[in-house]
Amino acid sequence: MKLIKLNAIDSTNEYIKLNKSFFSQNSLAVYSFNQTNGKGQRGKKWITEPYKNTCISFYYRVDKPSEYTLLKINLCTTLTVLEVLKSYDITDLKIKWPNDIMSGNRKIAGILIETTMVKNKINDLIIGIGLNVNQTDFDVIKEATSMKILKNKSFNLHMISKQFVEKFSSFDDKISNISKDKLIEKFCYHLFGIREKRKFAIEEKVVEGIILGITDNYMLSVELDNQVKHYDNEQIKLIL
Repeated sequence: MKLIKLNAIDSTNEYIKLNKSFFSQNSLAVYSFNQTNGKGQRGKKWITEPYKNTCISFYYRVDKPSEYTLLKINLCTTLTVLEVLKSYDITDLKIKWPNDIMSGNRKIAGILIETTMVKNKINDLIIGIGLNVNQTDFDVIKEATSMKILKNKSFNLHMISKQFVEKFSSFDDKISNISKDKLIEKFCYHLFGIREKRKFAIEEKVVEGIILGITDNYMLSVELDNQVKHYDNEQIKLIL
C-alpha cells in the first residue's frame, strides 16, 4: 500500500477526496501529525495538538461491491483499530457505537468513514482515524485520554502509523473472508455499555435503556420501556 506523509493538512480525509481522481492505486494511506481541521461524526471537529497524535486516512477503490457493505466496513474498521491498540497493551478497550474507541470511559480514538455510491453500491471509501498518542492536555474535553496518559510513556508516531498501514493492507481480505455473523459477534463482545442500563438523548429527551447490540444495517438496538427499538447515528446519542 502506498503511503503519503503530509507535514500539515486541514484533513487527511479531505485531501483524499480532493485528489482521489489522480490516484493510480486502488488503495493508499495518507497520514499527518499536524491536522488542523479534522472531522468527526455528526460534523464535529477532531481537534489535536500538533505533533502529538496521528491522523491517518485510507482510500480503497472497491472492486467487489457486493461484499463491501456499510456494516462490514464499520465492523472491520473498528476491530482493526482495536488490534493495533491491543498490541501496545492498551487495556479496557471498547467500541462506543458508532465509531469511537474507548479505554474505560474515555475516548482514545475516533473513526470517520465516508463512501461514494454508484448505482446503490459502494464505489470507493475513505476511512479516517484519529488516535490520541502523546497528548496529555485535552483542555475542556474531559472524556478524552491518550496512549501516553494510560501507559505513562511517549510513543513513536511513525511506528504507530506504519503499523496501521500494515493492518489495513489486509482490509480487503477481512471484508471478503470473515463472515458477517462472526464480525458482529466480535464487535458486540467489545461494544461499550452492552447489556447495561444507560442514558440516551433521543429527540432532545433523556431516557434510560439497555444496549442489546447492532442490527444488520449497523443500527443500535436498545431496549426502552420493554420494547426493542433500532436507531441510526442521527437519532440517538449515548450519554457518558
